[in-house]
Amino acid sequence: MIDNKLFRAIILVSSALFFVFAIYYFLTDKNNTFDSLSASIESILIVAYSIFYLFDQMNKPQVIFIYQEPNFWFVVGFIIYFSGTLFLFIQASNLTLEVRDNFWKINYFCNIIKNILFAIAFSTKKSKNLQQTFGNPFENDILENPYKTQNHS
Repeated sequence: MIDNKLFRAIILVSSALFFVFAIYYFLTDKNNTFDSLSASIESILIVAYSIFYLFDQMNKPQVIFIYQEPNFWFVVGFIIYFSGTLFLFIQASNLTLEVRDNFWKINYFCNIIKNILFAIAFSTKKSKNLQQTFGNPFENDILENPYKTQNHS
């Protein structure tokens, strides 16, 4: 979760604007082909959100190694897929069907890489956060009387 309030506000506002734009474009566009404009804006927003998330995690680390966190692998998968297909999505409406089919192999490749990273995320056990790792050294009352007898009832 992103802790920075500015990042959260930017994400909320841009998501709402994109949602309104996508609905409007869907209702007014009479072309029944791939929606290149919405897909391109979506790619830019998701890559930006992912960078915001990683930036926030680097500034306030909650785990020792970020790659042990499943969220890291999901975010990297999104970055690779959407940055890898961004220019394909931008140009998709300008390409002929035959050329688009040839270039669509980029989408397949990026999708496979994304799915492999998602599989890694699902197989990664959620690690303890830094506070749980180091914890309170005095919570077990190690300074109690060593000569105190224990009841063996």
